[in-house]
Amino acid sequence: MKTQITLLGLFLLVSIGCKDQSINLPTTADSTDKSSIVLDDKVWLNGANVLAFGPDNVLFIGDSKAGKLHAVQTQANELKDAIPYNLEGFDMLMAKKLNIEPRDIIIGDMKVHPVSQEAYVAIKLGHQPDAKSVIAIVNPASQDIRLLEISEENSQSVSIKNPASPDLVFWKETAASALNITDIDYNEGFVYVAGLTNTEFASTLRKITYPFSENQEMVHSIEIYHAVHTQNETRAPIRTMLFEEIDGSSTLLASYTCTPLVTIPAKEIKEGADVKGKTIAELGYGNTPIDMLVVTTQGFDGSTSKSLIVTNKNRGGTMIPLNSVMAGINGDGMAGQQAMFASGLDGIQEIPTANVMQVDIQNAQMLGMVRRNIETGDIDLVSELTGTFLRLSDFISEYDFPDYEYPEAQAGTKQYHDMVKQMEGYPDLTSDKMGR
Repeated sequence: MKTQITLLGLFLLVSIGCKDQSINLPTTADSTDKSSIVLDDKVWLNGANVLAFGPDNVLFIGDSKAGKLHAVQTQANELKDAIPYNLEGFDMLMAKKLNIEPRDIIIGDMKVHPVSQEAYVAIKLGHQPDAKSVIAIVNPASQDIRLLEISEENSQSVSIKNPASPDLVFWKETAASALNITDIDYNEGFVYVAGLTNTEFASTLRKITYPFSENQEMVHSIEIYHAVHTQNETRAPIRTMLFEEIDGSSTLLASYTCTPLVTIPAKEIKEGADVKGKTIAELGYGNTPIDMLVVTTQGFDGSTSKSLIVTNKNRGGTMIPLNSVMAGINGDGMAGQQAMFASGLDGIQEIPTANVMQVDIQNAQMLGMVRRNIETGDIDLVSELTGTFLRLSDFISEYDFPDYEYPEAQAGTKQYHDMVKQMEGYPDLTSDKMGR
């Protein structure tokens, strides 16, 4: 089985796997004519900065400001087709619907519903410290937008233990309490909550039973080795994480600012534990990771392999074969080493996701993502094919000239281009329509 797949190979293999897939293309104009959304008490949250889906389609909402975790039951119709998002200017659209200025649309997180493929987007309405949040739900088929309604009947909440003090402020504007919850994930009956606490060892992991009860465990400390800083650290919180079964054991993969990749066996995360994470890779200095996914891709020979994807705030995304991650877990780690750039594991590759703000698996073929368009300044909600990690319409290249003819050796490339042009909303630019 392949442990690494080149991006060139992925350009060709994706079309092979999807060539019989019909793609329905709702237009952006379908959604812009809808009336404004009505705001009432059922949709407001004090804050919402982290989202995750759990069992039975429950949506977990982390509210750092209030120091609370909410669990909201969602109702959804299954969508089996691969229907892309093509909502350019999503922030402009949301601002119009919510009757606020576009600059006051602040997106905290986005997750895709595992059944309906709807995007759930956490939006803070304004820059004021007391500004409230809503969860927008975007349907890929109709592109209708509605707000998540929360009531005592469909939700429950729990306060996290020992939240960070709001009196501690970084760079004169970011309170430590804003980092009470930096990421959440569900695993085997528990919601794991990364963030800060008010104890000596500020970085923590909370382990909360779901359905919520009084059972809330918290580790005493998490110590990791930071290869850029060449020191052990216990204060900076995990910024993104996920659980993956490695060699039959549930393992937490986590990444921190500036940018160590760390593994922790799930069995070690318990009340009062002094946890020592193993740093298995350095992903590059001067950066904060955003999201972490495990995706499956297919090679030329039909074999499949898994890769860990980490998107970043200050760098392009990182793709690492999961086999390499497993080797790193079983190896000695990077303790005592110094590294400024990506190192520690075989097969680390950069992928073109530098403008991506939030990303999640939409379906077996696509990633849903919120991204910043650096040419217009708008925020878009779009889909990309897993494996290529790009939007073809972002580029002007040799292929785009109307008199270009694909040589026989590029039959696979032609097929891929035609499929992606339809997916991105440009069916008039396919080879058949252009007579080539």
